[in-house]
Amino acid sequence: MNRKQLKAGLIGHPVAKSLSGDVFAAFAALTGEEISYEPVDCPPAELALTLPALRARGWAGFNVTIPHKSAVCGLLALADPAAKACGSVNCVRFGRAGLEGLNTDARALLAALEEAGFSPAGKSAVVFGSGGSAASSGWALGRSSAAAVTFHARNAAAAQALCSRLGETFPKTVFTAAPFEKPAGAPALVVNATPLGMYEPGRPPYEPAAGALCADLAYGRDGTEFSRAAEAAGAAVVDGLSLLVWQAALSLKYWTGLPGGDIVKFKQEALALLKKGS
Repeated sequence: MNRKQLKAGLIGHPVAKSLSGDVFAAFAALTGEEISYEPVDCPPAELALTLPALRARGWAGFNVTIPHKSAVCGLLALADPAAKACGSVNCVRFGRAGLEGLNTDARALLAALEEAGFSPAGKSAVVFGSGGSAASSGWALGRSSAAAVTFHARNAAAAQALCSRLGETFPKTVFTAAPFEKPAGAPALVVNATPLGMYEPGRPPYEPAAGALCADLAYGRDGTEFSRAAEAAGAAVVDGLSLLVWQAALSLKYWTGLPGGDIVKFKQEALALLKKGS
């Protein structure tokens, strides 16, 4: 990348609790590049006017969070396989043909599980939620050959639709929907793909246990109620802040080609810098 300033940001509603700006400040410190990253609170009714305005301001692209992941996905000219299968996107760049999208939720979870030395292959998993993050988590688990994935959700229809869509993509994985309650049995992996712990208080109705791995897509500088409970129970934890940095590193690479070389090392350095500044 040349010395021209990278302009990008986050669109969502709300965005006040996002730490993405801090992550990209850490990236700027590590790369020596000038990065301008701006959160934009965009109500759904303003989405159609906001995106052209961002391009006109010279943005290279943007990240997408609640509640726009599905709506923006429907506007893409080009999409990666995870975005197509999930109907959800959270990293977009302005391409020649129009908007081009990458589902970094799915890719970040895959990378984080690999980093933790955990393979979902042949194992059972539970995902709390039925929105874009839940769909991305289900895609990652199907891609990893999980034996079974159960979506525990408050929106039963959305969970059933996810099961149908992902089941067509990954026929060897059994996808089922269940009420938003304590899972039966002892899943090897539990994913919180709800706003609980970040935009809503509380945590999913699951009591972590030693031997399980708990991944939380919600985040905070000091963790969340779910991640802290998992650590206290002796469960392995992939926390939301680590996933956020994974997503941001993948976004930076998508927009610019940076970071070069070892993206895992770059992610680890950025996370350490972020925690040092907290």
